[in-house]
Amino acid sequence: MLSPRSCHIWSTTFTFTYLVFFRCSTYFGLEKSPSFTNAIMMMLTLKMVGVAFEVHDTNQRRRAIVKASEQTNKEEMTKLELESKYWDVNPTFLDVIFYGFCYIGILTGPYYKFRVWEDAIERKKYANIPTLKSAVHRVSIVPLFLILFLILSYFFPLSYVSKEEFFTERSVLFRIWYLFPLFSTFRMRLYSAFIMSEAACISAGLGAYPQQSQPKYGAGPTNLEIMENLDKEDAISEEKDLCFKTIQNVDAWLGEVTNTVRASMRVWNTTVQYWLAINVHRRFPIKPLRILVTMFVSAFWHGLYPGYYLALCSAAVAVFCEDVFIKKLKSRYPRIVFWYGLFYKHMFFSYFGAAFLLLEIGATVEYWKSIYFAGHIFIVFTFLVGYIWPRDHNCPKSE
Repeated sequence: MLSPRSCHIWSTTFTFTYLVFFRCSTYFGLEKSPSFTNAIMMMLTLKMVGVAFEVHDTNQRRRAIVKASEQTNKEEMTKLELESKYWDVNPTFLDVIFYGFCYIGILTGPYYKFRVWEDAIERKKYANIPTLKSAVHRVSIVPLFLILFLILSYFFPLSYVSKEEFFTERSVLFRIWYLFPLFSTFRMRLYSAFIMSEAACISAGLGAYPQQSQPKYGAGPTNLEIMENLDKEDAISEEKDLCFKTIQNVDAWLGEVTNTVRASMRVWNTTVQYWLAINVHRRFPIKPLRILVTMFVSAFWHGLYPGYYLALCSAAVAVFCEDVFIKKLKSRYPRIVFWYGLFYKHMFFSYFGAAFLLLEIGATVEYWKSIYFAGHIFIVFTFLVGYIWPRDHNCPKSE
């Protein structure tokens, strides 16, 4: 039995090592696994590492409660006891197996904590409230995304990028423009899959919490005092009072209209973003490297293809350059910054999304070379404008 103080380290090491072995199994004489099993392994990795961190945090919280009681710090002890009531876990071996292989979200997510699963399966405080209307409402937008996906994939197939005529008969401007519908096809496909997965969670009551408890992506309830009062009063009995933000995987509208890379990343694959934030970003000791390390872990989780690393690790650079630009110009030229930022965001995702889709470094570099590395130049240009532009001392600094 591993100690709660170190179980998260052992779980992370073993699980990610096995994920690499699974993806390289053909080099060990094993048959190649079906593609869908890779998706299952990805979700199992998040769950097994996540539950280990929950056990570790539970132990840390209980030790903090003892320390607070010894110091007679009642305010701190009350806060920790409330967190313990709604966040602590104590899973058995079978609990971990049942949680890991729960069919809800096993292929496409969303990621949900062990405590969220336990609240729905074991406690069933809110999971028994019928949620059909919420599920139907959530999937009502899916037909639009599917139609757009079919249209875009028909007129702008990824396979066209590998044809010789794409590089010999098409202009540079066309090849740059082609990035946008290409990545839009990818987004429409994932929007559909993510939302359908959310609907499965909603119909099962997984991730159902009172709206007043202010649930957040992946985290569950955050206003624990209100949550405790609602539990005592049994005040929640209708579907309209529930919120499913805990298992919301994507906010398609915000993803499209927000004008920064940082903001769009926060509403894309949100439960996985939560896992990365809580288990990697906040715990990595060197603060300036947190974004880069987080993106590297994300790429490593996605796979071993170079395209994942070219795409995801570049996000750290893009966010940094974007921040420099916004801090200097937003206070004086808010409209220009908004529209420039919107184009910058779509350009970044489309340009580096090509690496995510093509995967192989040769195909990716060939595409980028054919458009003279326009995306890289654009990011450098954005940084230089923000860096060189004189600061307006009459305007407050943008936060």
